[in-house]
Amino acid sequence: MKLVEESIARLNDMTIEPDDVDWAQYMKPSERAKIIPVEVLAESAKRLMLLGTESEPGFDLPWGKTHGLVKIRSGKVAIWCGWQHHGKSSVVKQVMLHAISRGEKIIMASMEETPHDLFSDLCVLYSGLIDPSAKTIDEFVEFVRGNLWVYDQQGTVDANRMVAVCRYAATELGTTQAVIDSLMMLAVDRDDYDAHRKFMAQLKSAAKDSGQTIHLVAHLRKRDGKTGDDQPGHVHDIAGGHELASMADYVFNIWRDKRKSEDRGDNPACKFTVEKQRGRRPHNWIGRLNLNVHESGQFVERGR
Repeated sequence: MKLVEESIARLNDMTIEPDDVDWAQYMKPSERAKIIPVEVLAESAKRLMLLGTESEPGFDLPWGKTHGLVKIRSGKVAIWCGWQHHGKSSVVKQVMLHAISRGEKIIMASMEETPHDLFSDLCVLYSGLIDPSAKTIDEFVEFVRGNLWVYDQQGTVDANRMVAVCRYAATELGTTQAVIDSLMMLAVDRDDYDAHRKFMAQLKSAAKDSGQTIHLVAHLRKRDGKTGDDQPGHVHDIAGGHELASMADYVFNIWRDKRKSEDRGDNPACKFTVEKQRGRRPHNWIGRLNLNVHESGQFVERGR
């Protein structure tokens, strides 16, 4: 797709260069422990509970069938998993665009893409057009202006640095959602389960301290003797150890039938599964949603 270079240039101030920040100061959380009187905790919890689940802070997913059942709350960690080339990154991008429309501010670290490629994908998903016009691209720029930042780093990134990027963005830019795409691009051996556990603990701490929700994209490990992607994977197939899913607040699983481009009766083109969701009822729902895949890469509800 041909992009208007002038429009891309406007996003330069939204790009964080790796050498622009003294990351060391964001590497470690404050050592100060918080001791909270139980009566203070009780009062704040009471206020939240009396608001009702519909008034609970957070945002919904783009698909109407999930409304009232799934809510992305602040200070949490979500894992978006699936087989390779099944749309994990596209789903997360689409959800983040939806989040912006709900008032959220986003930092995205996509180590497998250049900022221009990321810009292109987001613009296509925003517009639903394979080849958006210059006017549409400009409209997209205005939509994300002041709401989206990109960490400009391709290749492997140190896990501690990645946590620092999340902390920096929340502290200095006021971001409320952070995307790490993907676990595979972090400098942690995929079979070093203890390192993955420690990294996940760091993400949990960073999310809790900042109130920012962190979204981690993770691949699934193919099962022995199977091609793997001919059927939806399972939460226990996540490459990196079972601790990742155990410690996460949300686990979303994306699977596409690569033989289909659209819904065919009882065999949908995509199955989106909420494997895990911590929260008050009904926002602890787990289940599966059948979706279609639009030519732009958007995941849409069946029948659309």
